[in-house]
Amino acid sequence: MKQILKVKLITDKINYKVLLDTMNFFNKICNDISKIAFENKEFNVFKLHHLVYKNIRFLYPNFSSQLVIRAIKVVSDSYKSKNEYSQPNLFRKLASVVFDNRVIKFYGDDIVNIWTLNGRLKLPINVFNKELFYYRKGEIDLVFNEGSFYLLCTLEIPIGKKYKPKGIVGVDLGVKKIAVTSLGDTFSGEQVEKKRKQYSSHRQRLQKRGTRSAKRRIKKVGSKESRFRKDTNHVISKFLVMKAKALGYSIALENLKGINKRVTVRQVNRNERMSWSFAQLRNYITYKAELYGVPLVIVPTPYTSQTCNKCRHCEKGNRKSQEVFLCKLCGHTENADFNASKNIAYLGEQSISLLLT
Repeated sequence: MKQILKVKLITDKINYKVLLDTMNFFNKICNDISKIAFENKEFNVFKLHHLVYKNIRFLYPNFSSQLVIRAIKVVSDSYKSKNEYSQPNLFRKLASVVFDNRVIKFYGDDIVNIWTLNGRLKLPINVFNKELFYYRKGEIDLVFNEGSFYLLCTLEIPIGKKYKPKGIVGVDLGVKKIAVTSLGDTFSGEQVEKKRKQYSSHRQRLQKRGTRSAKRRIKKVGSKESRFRKDTNHVISKFLVMKAKALGYSIALENLKGINKRVTVRQVNRNERMSWSFAQLRNYITYKAELYGVPLVIVPTPYTSQTCNKCRHCEKGNRKSQEVFLCKLCGHTENADFNASKNIAYLGEQSISLLLT
C-alpha cells in the first residue's frame, strides 16, 4: 500500500537560502523544458528527453544531470492532465523538486544528504513517524510550506492479511457526534465545534482588518484548523480500526458520496456541517483498515437513521429529534446515532460474506 510521509528539514539561514535557490533553479529549468515541449508538441517522456537533454546540459553544465532527467519527467507528467494546450505549462518558483536515490541519501532517521546548487548538504531531519520511515521507496519531493522545507517520502507498506471476522462494528458519522459505533463508543463533536467557532471568529476579525499582514494571518489560521482536523480524524480512525482488530471484528461504514447534495441543513448550521471533512475521516479509516488487515464494507446510506434496529420498521417520524429515536411501531427508544450505527452494522453483516469470497 502506498502512503506519503512528511519529513521536516532543519535548516539555518545559509542552508535555507541554498535550498530556496535550488528549488527556484529546478523550476526555471522545468519552464525551459516546458516551452520546448510546447513548441514541438512533444510530451512523451522518452522523446522529450532526446529532444532537450543535451541542450539543457549545455546551458546549465553545473546543474545535476539526474535532476535534469527528473525535470523532464515532471514536465511530461504535467501535460497528461488535458488534451489541448493553448500555452506552455508554467512552474512556480516554489513548486516541488523531485529527487531520487542518486541525488539524496538518508543516514538513519536523523540526517539527510541532499544535492543543491552549492554541492551536497548534510542536514538534520525531523521524522514524524519513524516506524513508517523505513518503508520509503522511490522518488522524494522537496516542498516548501509556510516558511519551512519538507521531504515527502513515498512509502510502500505491506498490508495486513485479512481475517474472518467474528462480528462487525457499525460506524455512524455525524456532526454533533463525529462518530458513534454499534459497540457504544462515542466521539463528541462539542470540542470540534468550539474550535471551529474560534477559528471562524478569528478569521472574521482578520478579514475586517484587511491589511497584508492580516491576510497572511488568515492563511496561518486556515492551516492550523486543517492540522487540527487531520489530527482529530487520525485519532478517531486509529481507535476504531485498532479496536476492531483487537476484537477480530470487521467495520461497516455508510456510503457518504454526494451527501452534501442529498441532505440539506438549515443556513445557521451550514458552516458547522461543511467544516468537517467526513471524506477524510472515511479515507483514514479505509487505509488503516487495509494496513492492519481489518475487513471493511461500505453500506447504503438511506434510512439508517429512520429504521428501528429492533423491529426494522422504517418511518420518518421515528426520528423524534437530533438525539432521540422512538419507534412508532414497537416503541423502542434510544440515542438516534447509536440506533443508526446498529443499522449500519446490520447492513454490513449482509454483505461481509461477499467481501471475503
